Amino acid sequence: MRSRFSEALMGIGGIFIAFGATALIIGLFARQMTNTRAEFPAILTVATGAVVVGAVMFGAGYLLHRMTRDARDTSTAPRTAT
Repeated sequence: MRSRFSEALMGIGGIFIAFGATALIIGLFARQMTNTRAEFPAILTVATGAVVVGAVMFGAGYLLHRMTRDARDTSTAPRTAT
């Protein structure tokens, strides 16, 4: 259960990071090519917030995955034929 939760946190965090990076790139292009300089601070705020929230979620998922992986008992692992 915990590994799926940590994987979900990492996946959603990665989506937020990608969205923030995409919004930042679109905002930079919009600033250079049109008269949207008034909207640039709002675009930058949304992009920064998405990247920060995504990084926090990704980091929490990574740390949760590391904690559950280290807590597992390897002596009860099923044996496989070689």
